[in-house]
Amino acid sequence: MIKTDDRKRLVKLFSDFEDSVLISYAEGRVGQGWCDEDMRSGMINAGDFYFVAGEPTIAQEAFSLAEDNSEAVFMPANDKWIRALLGLGKGLVMTVRNRTDAPKKFDVCKLETLCDMSGFSEYKLEDMSKEYYEQALEEVWSRSFVCNFLDYNDFSENAFAKCLTRDGRLICAASCYSSYSRGVEVEIATHPEHRRKGLATVAGAAFVLECVKRGLNVHWDAANKTSLKIAEKLGFKLAEEYTALCFPEM
Repeated sequence: MIKTDDRKRLVKLFSDFEDSVLISYAEGRVGQGWCDEDMRSGMINAGDFYFVAGEPTIAQEAFSLAEDNSEAVFMPANDKWIRALLGLGKGLVMTVRNRTDAPKKFDVCKLETLCDMSGFSEYKLEDMSKEYYEQALEEVWSRSFVCNFLDYNDFSENAFAKCLTRDGRLICAASCYSSYSRGVEVEIATHPEHRRKGLATVAGAAFVLECVKRGLNVHWDAANKTSLKIAEKLGFKLAEEYTALCFPEM
């Protein structure tokens, strides 16, 4: 398997995927690509996501590029890839993710109500500053807010986030996991000690409102039912469930 910079050709292997991260990759904004010598098999990596397509003859090599990343998520093109990756016996397990569709038009009044901070007096709703960017990189739970951008300047020019902070510390955020010319992929998470308080709903509503103001498409791929419930509160609808592969949580 070799690294390739021919994004236009490689992305053709992934035509069956519906994922905005691949649009961002095709536009040269995020990610790296690999393929076999004939480009009949390929992998695209963006942050913790590893998309694989074509013939699964490179399964072992694809896995080797991700095996040191405990947060890795393989996005297989089909059942052949699922069988090939599981067949390596390297500890990967199947997980169900949820692809959603955004409404044709968001209910702005509802979003404004959902991001009301009156019940969260100890927190502040802020944009992603350089200080919070650097904090995000320090911990596993928050790294994905900014991991697909070279530095803060790259992030501030090509992305944005809505953050909930407390005493100068990043507690929760909804951010651009990736961006492309017409839209963004949402990344949302809360510090483990502050979950189940409704903070993610506030951050998510504020983020979607910002997307509406900027005229951007919003893509929400929910990793679990909790994320899906938040997305549905904001107006997204479940489009389909699909299988991905990851390492089991420790």
